[in-house]
Amino acid sequence: MKTLEHYIQAFSRLKRAPGPFPATTRSRAPHKPLLLLAVMDMVDRKSITSEFISIAGELTELASLFTAYWRRVMPVEQVSSIAFPFSRLRNEPAGFWKIEPLPGKAIRDVVTVSSLRGMTMGAHIDPELFGFMKDRQARSQLTECLLLSHFSTDGQMVLREEMGIQHSAFAYSTLLLKAKQPDAQKQYSEAARDQGFRRAIVNCYDHRCAMCGTRIVTADGYTAVEAAHIKPWSQFKNDEITNGMALCRLCHWAFDGGVMAVDNDYAVMASRQLISTPNAPGFLMTLSGREIIRPSDPKLWPARENLAWHRNEIFDRG
Repeated sequence: MKTLEHYIQAFSRLKRAPGPFPATTRSRAPHKPLLLLAVMDMVDRKSITSEFISIAGELTELASLFTAYWRRVMPVEQVSSIAFPFSRLRNEPAGFWKIEPLPGKAIRDVVTVSSLRGMTMGAHIDPELFGFMKDRQARSQLTECLLLSHFSTDGQMVLREEMGIQHSAFAYSTLLLKAKQPDAQKQYSEAARDQGFRRAIVNCYDHRCAMCGTRIVTADGYTAVEAAHIKPWSQFKNDEITNGMALCRLCHWAFDGGVMAVDNDYAVMASRQLISTPNAPGFLMTLSGREIIRPSDPKLWPARENLAWHRNEIFDRG
């Protein structure tokens, strides 16, 4: 029976390559500890519920967390992929991470998520380790081990801050998806509120633009849509799902700029300003009269009173 101390020792001794890495990571590759921190966060959220981490099921959310932590300790010009540590953790001497290959596929180190998806079904964590990850006190000890062993004091500080933001954002988005506007919004930081609102909107619209229908999610989990407020947050402080829509950047700009709107029957309206000389609106004019895409739950559809406010206050009918 493997003990918690066994895994603490394994986490403290992760093999990390030297290279052009900043002082925050103690000048060594931070990929493995960042992935393990993200895994434990998802266990805490109950987004990972078994010792098997599925490529098809959990990878997108896991990649998003990994990237959030990566950006806090790495220079903006250095990018990476969750595929790098996901495949390489199997090489740790402690053997707590085992890759499950797709039928007929050989296991190898990869650097892209596309390659990872084409090679594996997922990864198995030792059942004993998963048990410790589920226990709050043991998970805290494992987290502290990763932070203290692999990051500088400054690195620990920014990662703790980001972990707090991610925890609050998840809690905030959960409240919003239950159609509840938090009564005590002041307990959430601006960063947590922004991320929580975005997460809730993008998920309930399934990453699809409500107006044009565009849905693009890359292998690394990046999405083409943004979370748009119907009535501006700056004026109304309203993050309810019914005051939001998922929109691609072009439709978001057009909606906020008043050249697109939504009528009382949930159909797209296009301003005549779109076709004023020398504009070339492309496909936007073809959206006029088309019903917007809405969440599956009618309680989360855009509120008609919010859409009416936008038509009256923002939309330029031309």
